[in-house]
Amino acid sequence: MKTLRRFIDLPRSRQALVLEATCWLVLAWLLVRIFPFRSWSHWLGDQVPGMGEVASADAKSDALARDISRTITAINQRVGRRFTCLMLAMSLQWMLSRRHISSSLVLGAQTEQDVKQRLSLKAHAWVSIGSGVVLGEIGEQYAPLSSFVRRYRSPKG
Repeated sequence: MKTLRRFIDLPRSRQALVLEATCWLVLAWLLVRIFPFRSWSHWLGDQVPGMGEVASADAKSDALARDISRTITAINQRVGRRFTCLMLAMSLQWMLSRRHISSSLVLGAQTEQDVKQRLSLKAHAWVSIGSGVVLGEIGEQYAPLSSFVRRYRSPKG
């Protein structure tokens, strides 16, 4: 009830953002859990090898992208971190796309060696805009393998 009360007390614009993010997260969850990657990966954007670069966003778009990212992260924390980094990244990129903000969803990997000298592969997804990473900390340990880029023209000032 406390969560519902807090949601009701939010301004209408924030409620709309939370509801939109929730819908995209549920869609991402369904796609990742039910369908093979190849059947929906084309919805992520144009695939390019490595780290796909996008033009810098203006200050307003940058702030909006970070706000949407915080909203998605907060929802994930509220539901016990049930969504993977890929699901979070997909949702953010789709929401940025609706607002014509260029972004790059990057898929990366790292290898680790355990105590028994066995190699394991860890995958990670993050989203960057022109000013840098807005969702999913990357650090140097993850090597970018492939990116899904969505580019939009910058609004003329």
